[in-house]
Amino acid sequence: MNELSAFDIAKLDMHDDYYFIAHTLDCVLLGRAKEPAHGRLLAAIQGGTLLEAHFFDTTREIFVTRSQDRLVQYEPLLHNQNAFAKDEIVSREYELEEKFRNQSGYYSLTVKEYINYDEDHLAYVEKTVLYCLGR
Repeated sequence: MNELSAFDIAKLDMHDDYYFIAHTLDCVLLGRAKEPAHGRLLAAIQGGTLLEAHFFDTTREIFVTRSQDRLVQYEPLLHNQNAFAKDEIVSREYELEEKFRNQSGYYSLTVKEYINYDEDHLAYVEKTVLYCLGR
């Protein structure tokens, strides 16, 4: 297993207007980089109260978690849509709970599931990658 790299939001390899879902000690934050909840996310990172977060856009998802009193990030999950046939990518939209809809103004979360086949040609979901939040 590769060693997890230290997380630094200033070096986040994402488009400027990425989405995030973050779990802190006292709440769940979701939104986009240029929205008010992002300031609360930055404060949670600086204050050491961020437990874990998903940063995502239409190209990738980066998962960050707290480990031994520091934030670390996993290897990004990429939306490598060119590596999969159109019928091997399933888009699913999930309705957010009412409390999150009211808090953020977002109503849904869209994920992409990438289908692959084993040696017996049985289909399985190779990876699921967060894609966007919907209003």
